[in-house]
Amino acid sequence: MVCAWALLAVGVAGCTSSSSGSSAVTVSGKTLTIYLSDARTSQPQVAADVVSAEQLAFRQGSSQVGSFTVQVKVLHGLISDQARTAIQDQSAIAYLGEVVPHTSFASLGITNALDLLQVSPTDNAVELTQATPAVSGAPGSYYESQSTYGQTFVRVVPTSALEAKAQVQEMRALGVTKLYVGDDGLPYGAAMANVIKSDVGGTISVVGSLSAADGAFYGTSSPASAGRFFHDATSSNPQIKLFGPSALADPSIAGRLAGINHLYLSAPGFLKADLPPAAVTFVSQFTSAYGHAPEPQAIFGYEAMSAVMAVLREAGAQANNRATVVHDFLSIKNRQSVLGTYSMSPSGDTSIAPFVFSRVDQGKLVPFAQVQG
Repeated sequence: MVCAWALLAVGVAGCTSSSSGSSAVTVSGKTLTIYLSDARTSQPQVAADVVSAEQLAFRQGSSQVGSFTVQVKVLHGLISDQARTAIQDQSAIAYLGEVVPHTSFASLGITNALDLLQVSPTDNAVELTQATPAVSGAPGSYYESQSTYGQTFVRVVPTSALEAKAQVQEMRALGVTKLYVGDDGLPYGAAMANVIKSDVGGTISVVGSLSAADGAFYGTSSPASAGRFFHDATSSNPQIKLFGPSALADPSIAGRLAGINHLYLSAPGFLKADLPPAAVTFVSQFTSAYGHAPEPQAIFGYEAMSAVMAVLREAGAQANNRATVVHDFLSIKNRQSVLGTYSMSPSGDTSIAPFVFSRVDQGKLVPFAQVQG
């Protein structure tokens, strides 16, 4: 039984459950620890900026929450090992998780097993929180103890389903009329490709071959797989417009895709001209602290930490109760933040969906449009 194991291995002060699926896991002591995932990733620059933004948000607030002192610890290594480290700490109250889409599958089940809030800043893979015909058993198959503890995985980034809607809008704006949709056969790519196919219509039709298409989308988180597909597509039609998801929107990946023409990548975030007022301040503070402007996705790391700290302050004397912290995060309504005003859904998803589109130009990402998913 998970509860009994938790009491033995983690040293929690109390652990009960009810028929409604609610739970009460109270960590011991007066120190609450927020763990930050800094796993090795295919998006090194994005990941570095996200973690830096999380740390910036923590430094800007008070580490005192009522009678509790909050501390931050950064984890390195394999994602599953990081999550296990977090749940083995009796002071753990939250885990700020993964950056690359779908990689949370390796940690969210582990944190769910001990009722630990996991907040992903940028993993927007829809199959982690919503059912999709592209991934059998999703999302329930990713959770170890959802029937006991309920939903413990949340994110402040819009889902890849909303990103797909933004992709289709931008395809129309760029004049695509015949779209080829491919993917690498893995959950993230397949789920997003499925939504793309569902969303097209009107002026865009799906075609079965690259040679017949004037646009192509490829769902993947693998730079190598993307590179092969985009090179093949360009060889088939040098003028074809190519589209890829946020898992590829990192400067280091763009550098590996140099030489591919008409390639457009989406990423959650804002154009500089469209930043909410609070976000303008964030960009200025981040640049001052770290000596460079943040990647667009970094702002979601800042909000992930800010929201967790706000939830802990709201919990007050119950800030050491994991179930209370999870419940309060899922209950966020009309929160005013650097992202604008948003609310959380019972599935753990946010209500806002800003995306930036960049074209790959000589191996660099050049932002040019913002689209609401």
